[in-house]
Amino acid sequence: MAEILKEWLTERLQRPITWESVAFGDMMKNGHVIAEVLLSYRVINEEEHFLIRSGNAHEDIKNNWKYLVNWLNGLDVHINDIELESIMDGRGSSLLRLFYQLFLHLDKRDRTNFIKRERKMVSNLVEKMGHRFKVDKIAEEKESFVDNLSKPLLNERHFIEWQRKKAQQVKETYDYVRHKYSKMVDKIEEKNTPINFIPPKSPKLTSKERIEMEKFGLKYPCKFENHTYEELLLMEQKALEQRSSISSSEWVQSYMDNLHTRMHKKADSEEFQSQLRNALSGSLWNMTIAEEETKLDTELAKKVMKLSQFEKQMCTQIMETKQQARNLFKNRVQAEKEFSEQREQQFNQFLDNVKEQIQLEVVETDFEKQRQERLHRRLYDEKMRRKRQHYYEICYDTMLSMVDYATKYAYFRKLIEDDIPEHFIHEWKTLYFKQQPIFDILDPMEEILKEPSEEEQERDSRVEEVVRLELDRQETLDDSEFKEYHNYSYPWILDSLIPNYDPESDERKYEYLGTRILGHVVYTLLEIKYPYPPPRPPADLPPYKAKALLRGLPDRAVTVPMQTLLSSQKIHVVRLETAINFCLRQFKTELIGCVDIELSFDKFGAAAQEEESRELIKLVKSDDDAVYKMSDMTIATMLGVIPANTKQTQTPKTIPEEEITLSCAAELGRYAYESLNAGDTLTDHLLAAMIVEYLKDQDDIEGFVIVNYPNTYREVKILEETFLGIAPPDETELDDRDDIYLEESIIKHRKKEIDEYKDVRVSRLVNDPHKKRIHKPFESYFTTYIHLKDTEDILQEVFIWDLDEENSELIDRFYAVMGLNYSLYYEVMDKDLLALICRYIIGDFLMPMKSVDGLFGENVLSLLEFPSSDDKRAKSKMVKPEVSNAKSQNKFRGSSKMSKTSMSNELEVFKEPSVDQFPEDIEIVVAESVEDKESKPPSIEEVKMLAGEEDWDYGEIPIAELIGVALANCWEEVEKNYIHDMEQLFFAKRLQINCLIPYARYIKDKMEQIITLPSKKLDLVSAFQKEYNDFENDWRDINLAKNEWHCRVKELQNRLYNICDERKLHAEQKRQLLICDNWTMEELTSMANTYISCMQTELNRSIMTFQTFHDFYFAMIKRMPPNDRLSSKDLIKINRDFEDTGSKKGSEDKVYKQLKAAYQDLHLKNIQIDYTNNPFNLVLENNVKLALKIIKETNESYRSLIAREYSEIAKIQPPTKKKDEITSEESINVEEIFKQNALKCIEEWTMGINGEMFRASLRMLTLQYKCYRDMKMFNDHIYKTFMEIQDDINTYYLNEIKAVDRLCKYLQMAVENGRRIPESLILEHDTFVIDPNLVQFAPPEPSVDTGEISEATGDMDFKISQLARLRSQLKIVAPTGIILQKAFIYLLQDFVFFGKESCEGPLFPEAWRSIDPEKISKLVYLLFGDMVYLDWRDFLLYCLNIRFPTVEELLDLRKKMRCKDLDSTELLSRDDFIDMELWYECDFDPEDRYAQLRKNLIKHFLFELFEADENLMNYSAFLLAFCKSSDPIEGFVTALSMAVGKKTCYVLANCEEIVCKLIKIKKYRDACLACALKCAGQFIDILLTNVMNYCEGVNITELQYIPPVEDKKGKKSRAGIKSQSSKKIDMSQSARAAKSKISTSTSNKTSQSATNVKTTFICRPCQDEAEDKEEKPEIKEEVEDERKSEIEEDPNLAYAVSQTVIWNVLNICLPWYFVLLPEEKKTPYKNQVAELLKRLEVDTDNGDIYVCRFVSDPNMCIMLHKVKKFTILSLADEIRKVSM
Repeated sequence: MAEILKEWLTERLQRPITWESVAFGDMMKNGHVIAEVLLSYRVINEEEHFLIRSGNAHEDIKNNWKYLVNWLNGLDVHINDIELESIMDGRGSSLLRLFYQLFLHLDKRDRTNFIKRERKMVSNLVEKMGHRFKVDKIAEEKESFVDNLSKPLLNERHFIEWQRKKAQQVKETYDYVRHKYSKMVDKIEEKNTPINFIPPKSPKLTSKERIEMEKFGLKYPCKFENHTYEELLLMEQKALEQRSSISSSEWVQSYMDNLHTRMHKKADSEEFQSQLRNALSGSLWNMTIAEEETKLDTELAKKVMKLSQFEKQMCTQIMETKQQARNLFKNRVQAEKEFSEQREQQFNQFLDNVKEQIQLEVVETDFEKQRQERLHRRLYDEKMRRKRQHYYEICYDTMLSMVDYATKYAYFRKLIEDDIPEHFIHEWKTLYFKQQPIFDILDPMEEILKEPSEEEQERDSRVEEVVRLELDRQETLDDSEFKEYHNYSYPWILDSLIPNYDPESDERKYEYLGTRILGHVVYTLLEIKYPYPPPRPPADLPPYKAKALLRGLPDRAVTVPMQTLLSSQKIHVVRLETAINFCLRQFKTELIGCVDIELSFDKFGAAAQEEESRELIKLVKSDDDAVYKMSDMTIATMLGVIPANTKQTQTPKTIPEEEITLSCAAELGRYAYESLNAGDTLTDHLLAAMIVEYLKDQDDIEGFVIVNYPNTYREVKILEETFLGIAPPDETELDDRDDIYLEESIIKHRKKEIDEYKDVRVSRLVNDPHKKRIHKPFESYFTTYIHLKDTEDILQEVFIWDLDEENSELIDRFYAVMGLNYSLYYEVMDKDLLALICRYIIGDFLMPMKSVDGLFGENVLSLLEFPSSDDKRAKSKMVKPEVSNAKSQNKFRGSSKMSKTSMSNELEVFKEPSVDQFPEDIEIVVAESVEDKESKPPSIEEVKMLAGEEDWDYGEIPIAELIGVALANCWEEVEKNYIHDMEQLFFAKRLQINCLIPYARYIKDKMEQIITLPSKKLDLVSAFQKEYNDFENDWRDINLAKNEWHCRVKELQNRLYNICDERKLHAEQKRQLLICDNWTMEELTSMANTYISCMQTELNRSIMTFQTFHDFYFAMIKRMPPNDRLSSKDLIKINRDFEDTGSKKGSEDKVYKQLKAAYQDLHLKNIQIDYTNNPFNLVLENNVKLALKIIKETNESYRSLIAREYSEIAKIQPPTKKKDEITSEESINVEEIFKQNALKCIEEWTMGINGEMFRASLRMLTLQYKCYRDMKMFNDHIYKTFMEIQDDINTYYLNEIKAVDRLCKYLQMAVENGRRIPESLILEHDTFVIDPNLVQFAPPEPSVDTGEISEATGDMDFKISQLARLRSQLKIVAPTGIILQKAFIYLLQDFVFFGKESCEGPLFPEAWRSIDPEKISKLVYLLFGDMVYLDWRDFLLYCLNIRFPTVEELLDLRKKMRCKDLDSTELLSRDDFIDMELWYECDFDPEDRYAQLRKNLIKHFLFELFEADENLMNYSAFLLAFCKSSDPIEGFVTALSMAVGKKTCYVLANCEEIVCKLIKIKKYRDACLACALKCAGQFIDILLTNVMNYCEGVNITELQYIPPVEDKKGKKSRAGIKSQSSKKIDMSQSARAAKSKISTSTSNKTSQSATNVKTTFICRPCQDEAEDKEEKPEIKEEVEDERKSEIEEDPNLAYAVSQTVIWNVLNICLPWYFVLLPEEKKTPYKNQVAELLKRLEVDTDNGDIYVCRFVSDPNMCIMLHKVKKFTILSLADEIRKVSM
């Protein structure tokens, strides 16, 4: 858009426009250019344009835009105030928007005018004929009444009329401009009009006149006052009267005369100049008019006199011709108008057709768009539906798993009735995270281990699917548990398993290093069996020293002189068309005699479909014409073939086409030939391969440069991959934000290889210690990249320091990051530029640089046929693609090659060239560097590195592939068996543990059945009841009968006791039988054997690891596999059956029998098993010791073997080369390398076997202690179950005894009372029921845990709900908080004794019920004292029973609240109050949720207690309510501190010295003030007297300085000071004339004496006191020491407060004494406080009161102790006092 505006403005203004932002803004902001544009469009006329000024003054700009805004509004271009300010400030963006709007409006107007003119022209071309004959009416001319002499003048009257009209227009223009100018002058304000006024030079005055002028100025000072006319007259009269009295001098008269003369001259000159200007302008105007009229008359007269009759006829013919021309013009205009109308009609018809077509297309587009939108909406809906369905399935499965987990947890919790063991919870979590079902799919799980029978094999597929799912579930658990065991993760954490485990010990270090050595061995063998894919080989080209890419070469003819310059360095110039032509010619040549190949480039060009392909074919054709000029006849002659047009015998071809083997170049030519014939484009891969084949064909070259190829990053990628074998990163992989990100993308790029063995070349037991296959960061094959950029003016180009997408291509940035970019700008291609390009290609960067002759050959450049240029301007400029950021530069230096800088005086070498490139210059540098390295001593001692560490270089001795594959297979089998065995053992252990809970539940249920077996107790009771009821009623009251029946009841009780004892003994025997059943013993034995099997597996793996080390390193060192093999030993397991053949079948093993007996004894004695008394400990320890012994012996045997191998390797000496012997250096180096690698292998072998020994030892210990833990968990659960069973037996037995006792007691009561025994008596199990149909005592309802937390309180503590109800009730009675004491007592009595009848419960705690109602008044008195009124809120605060804060806590809380209250409203919102931490919150236990609940409820209660408005509380009243202390005076002072915001000092002992000091200072200031006022009065009286005497004369007193006289002691003499006298000098001269001199002399003398004057005192007493101090200099130091020891005022304490603060605190806290109209007799405190304040206010200047003095007053102490408002009381203590 900017270009369109630029062309538009240039065309309109006919001059170039500057488009730099600053210059454009400065030029356009005054609006003059916009006015010119409007004038060009005739929007304004010349007169309006004249009003616009071209200056940049602020007033001119403002005035211009007043007009421009109105004119632009007429064009519908509106500008707001903000945009107008921006335009006037010269902002380019606002100006561009304005010009864009102008362009749209004015261009539209211009096109409309053009169409109107076209129509008018067409209409004028064709004039419609109204009639066949045309009759023109000729106006009759009246005969002139003038004579013949005036006729010539009348014939030329149009000239005269034109002259008069022109003069009239000039005059009107002049008048208009003059009128406008006068109006503008009137409008211009003086402050805005710059005035260039040159002040007139005043005449120089002599020194005498100057002095007299100064005296006159001092005598008559200039004053500016507003006087009335009458005052001025009086002043003038007084001046006339005083003129006679004043003695004037000559200079005054001369001064006045000179002043009047100058004033008259100035007035005369200004009037004369104005008259002269008017006269001159009028005379000039009249002379101009007269001269013009004279000239006009003269010229007209001359023309009239010279005219002849012939001239008159000629004029007539000319006029007729003009008329005909006008007619022709009218006809042409009419024709143009009609033509334009016709064109417009056609154009409108065309527009209508286009509009209709567009409308149809829009309809179709809208329809298609709607259809696509519908399809997209349907697709989106379907996508979202599937997404939601997928999420739903995930969430549904997750919820099902969570429900399963919770269900199983609850089920086990119900079974165990206690906490679930961590083993089961961990198993369930594993299943949950592995997305496996938590519940067992197959029940019982042992079915998995059974082999299916023939019948079971015929089961349906559904059962097989269940088994398969259960197998998958168990495999998941096995795999997870093995990973946990292998990685020592929970529950195999070593710190918790093994006591005193030290992870930082040397054994752990060697274990880690040994594991890395094993990883080295394993992954080396796996790499032999599963090799990595081989890399792609690079192009088969010799190592060239120069490999360059050159882009942007303007003319292919330049390659000829370039080749001439590069020939001396044997660098070949390669063009793409030459390489293509070479392959095509090679293909044609090799097929001669078989197929005639016709290279018709015209045909190729016609078949090509793309423009780029056609251009390339043209270049190939031109190259073919230039290079291959030999005809087909010549080629045929060279090959021995007769041309076709010669006479010969036609014979068939002798070579079949199928049997011809083409070379690589010919094959590529065949592909190119077929592609060109088909019209296809030659692929980039084909072009790159052609270039490679072309370079192979070139002999005796040491470098090459490819011209004008590649041109895209894809071509670069393919070309680099073809030459180097490694492709650079794809364009999508590059982060091209800047050079740093681009380089990081290149460095991180790795070649993507297809590795088919990637998944099998891994081990689950060890990690790969080898450093990852390091693919070096991509480095370009080429050494130089040059991009030539043409420019019209190279001086306008700048160095490009940062390449981006705007100023470069991706290829440029890519090679810039690689450090190869030498691109440059050029204006003219000359020899110097070509030489510079060739220097870059060669790579001449060493200093000093070679000369041109030394680089290209002598006189080669000078004799080169190339157009030279004498232009001295810079013809080229380097594009420097570097980054100014130091960080990125350092990064480039460390990772890739840097870009070079082309400079005339200095070149830095960032990339070291190869030795082959510059052999002469580099030898010296290399030699020097080697000498420096040899001469420099090593600064750091080499540290011995252990085998297997991170930086360890593993020994590399090749192993035969057959041996390596065999060893790899062996290790894979070992690893597979080890993992499988461990997983199966873990599965067996898990099955055993999973049986624990069901068995415990089983024995509990079985014992419950045994305990609750039926008995004969009810039969005995029924028989006794029947026998008693059948007894005669009359005999029942006889005492003897009663005694007999009591004895029978006792016998029944004994018999029932015996039955209960028998039942208990039976249950205990069954319990012992279950214990002796040995299920637990057998399971623990199986578990111990399982862990021993795990140890056996670890032992086998360790032995096989030792064997693997032996085989691997022996095969490395000896170049052959070893013959000896290791065998493992079996550990001792616990056998149940005796294995001796001579014993009976089925007899138990001795060890097992001992373990069984020990275990049963522990269980029968109810002794819990731990680590010390576990009978399996000895067996496990013996197995661990045996395994460790075997491992240690194996390790020692291998260490001796390694020592022998080491001694043999150490004896190896590389053969020394003798003079007569012919021994190669390579053989010596091979022997030395073998020895070094063999020694490394020995170190690795040693470290590997040691590490394996420590690893196996740690695994054995881990298994041992894990077995202890699992056995303890298993046994503890069984022990707990049997103990619970014993508890159930005892509980049941006790309940039975109690039931029997209750029954017998009931029977005894019946016997004693002589009543019948009801038949409904039931004695069943452990309960006794009299009547089962009558519920005498309802069973207690089980407590339901609702999850809600209730508030925990004591007997004396109120619940917050109770206090809230009290607050609501009291607020109804006394909303302000102030209530009569008697009314409060009555309310408390009602609340205590009648509040419990409420549905919501009592209002007071239980302890309040013990208070006598008559004593409540005493309680209120103890709490509040003897007062008529009280504040019921204080009572509620006492009821909260929280700690009262200290003054520091209150001040801190006040500060926080005021920070929230920025407007000082003393109101605080609920949220802010709840968020604050109060002082009492730290007293609540954070772990106790009940205490936390009460804390939060108290906070809300306090807010509502002091709530002033909805959700707003008065925090000032809240703080004052808590201003209490055990000392009421301290509580009152705390309230004052709250009011002033600072801690207040009130203790007289602490503040007495400071307060006394301050009072003393105040009294001293008052005395000084009184003295100062007295002295000031005296001074004013003296001053007035002196002023009155001033009218008569002036008395000047000169103070003479008399130095003080010092005596022998060095004291100043007071007599000397007092003897200072003043000397009066009477002056008869004028006071005005001498005042300045006297004051000057006095000030000078005073300043001279000021150095010895120390202090100036206002009054004599002060001076005397100071003199007394000066007379005692010997005690000065003591005074200073005393001042230092004085207590200074603490700025953090307040000593005094204002009276307003005291009154406010008293009015708020004690309103019944100070606000509620107290009686003076009963409450005289208000008057007492007023008198006290009045008495104490004199101690400070501003009337503040010292607090320590205020509270120490006896009346205040009595009042504060009486009211108890500021006293802390314990409600519980007061209640106890009342209750006593």
